[in-house]
Amino acid sequence: MNAQKKPPQRGGKKRIGKWCRRGLLAALVLAAGALLWEGLPKRAEAPAPSPTPMRSASPAPPQAEERTAREAAYDKDMAALKELMANEALGEDVRSQAAERVSQMAADHQTELGIEEALTQAGFAPCMALMQNGALTIVLGEIDAAQSAAVLSLCAAHTDIAVENIRIMTFKAR
Repeated sequence: MNAQKKPPQRGGKKRIGKWCRRGLLAALVLAAGALLWEGLPKRAEAPAPSPTPMRSASPAPPQAEERTAREAAYDKDMAALKELMANEALGEDVRSQAAERVSQMAADHQTELGIEEALTQAGFAPCMALMQNGALTIVLGEIDAAQSAAVLSLCAAHTDIAVENIRIMTFKAR
């Protein structure tokens, strides 16, 4: 009477279903990995630089385009100031302030050109100088600390601007 009960047998269908799910999951993971691998950008050689300068977070080398823009702004400002000077309807004090500003802009422009020439002759080409509001900004290629000190010294010698008002910005050569 004591009958032994057989332990319940695990169905073969359940075991096969479990392995099928695992196999399907592995296949999906492999397929996702393959798709991800194909979607990654290839590490190829760097693209050739475009012929037109692009504006970015870091300053680009001073090109003729930047100098042309600086010269156009200078000419526009000078023309506006000369119109003020010629306008008889304005007061004498306004016209004399305009004349003083013309004189200051011309002196600043000559200083910019002189500094650029001095830096070019010293081997820091390409470069660009910009004077505004009693401060001087120099843009040139990558330099080390000793070269930076030489540029600072050269700029201080060619202007009456205090050293703390001279900024040196560098760009990475492409």
